[in-house]
Amino acid sequence: MAKLGRRIGLGVLLLALAGGVFAGARWNQLNARYCGYKLRTATTDEARLKAACQLIEAGESGTPYLVETFRSGDAERCAAVALAIRDYFRDLQPTDPRFAELCRPHALGFAEYSETGRESAFALVPDFLRCPNAEFVPISRDIVRLTLKQPSVELRVQAIHLAMRPDLDQKADVVACLPAPEAEVRRAAMLAVGPAGPGSPAIGDEELFAWLNDADSQVQMLCEAALSTRGLEPEQIAAARKLTSPDAAERLKLLIDLRWSRDGIRDPGPWLERLSRDADPAVRAGAARVAYECKLAFAGWLDRLAKDDPDGTVRRIVQFHRSRAAELKQVGYGGE
Repeated sequence: MAKLGRRIGLGVLLLALAGGVFAGARWNQLNARYCGYKLRTATTDEARLKAACQLIEAGESGTPYLVETFRSGDAERCAAVALAIRDYFRDLQPTDPRFAELCRPHALGFAEYSETGRESAFALVPDFLRCPNAEFVPISRDIVRLTLKQPSVELRVQAIHLAMRPDLDQKADVVACLPAPEAEVRRAAMLAVGPAGPGSPAIGDEELFAWLNDADSQVQMLCEAALSTRGLEPEQIAAARKLTSPDAAERLKLLIDLRWSRDGIRDPGPWLERLSRDADPAVRAGAARVAYECKLAFAGWLDRLAKDDPDGTVRRIVQFHRSRAAELKQVGYGGE
């Protein structure tokens, strides 16, 4: 009988404990629901922040309400939740399991957040990267990649800055922002990937030339400075600006410079080859003429023009200059 009594007593105790755990969990859920209601109905920044902090303290029970806020389009509530999370992270060690637990739902759910939610939640990405869990680096890269395509100019500029972190190293993604319609985005992208730096450049020198004629003067200036860090001389940068000018007259002026001025550009060959791919037939024909007048050895690009250029006049002009060069060789002139 004594043993039976002890067993019954133990069973009652276990049931009481289970009931207490259930009641505690139920209470947490009810409390989180109430805090979620307070967050939705709050009318001041202070009240919204307080409710958001209470949801964070509620742990797993409060997480769905935080996620739902970022999915909504309410800017004030999204801002309050982001601020509350960042404040919570400030006093928590990244190695604390609660750090990763709070990061994970927002890192994984970012793609499903509203545009307004993403604008607020993006501020959490540096905290994701503080977490020692390796999973957050590739997730953060995906978030940055997605954010670089968002409509918000301010958000894209923030994403460009974050993409340059060594632990993310997303220069290639930033290059895609260089043609952005907004000057602010182009400036940030040029500052990020234009100057010379360690490792291979994300974009080549010649690919940068087009931004020397950007509609924004600051982008032009930043591009010029970036090319200078890559070793280009002022005369070469000036030539690159003419080479990529939308005005064919400027590109024709470059042909004159290459013909008569060798101070800055001692070897006109590479520049003439670039001009041989110009959209204007007059420029392509002019490149062939200057190549002859500079007594350059005729290279493959002239053969291509003579045979495959879509403009018949260009083909005839190139063939004419090739024949003149051949005549010079027959009389014993070997060229420079």
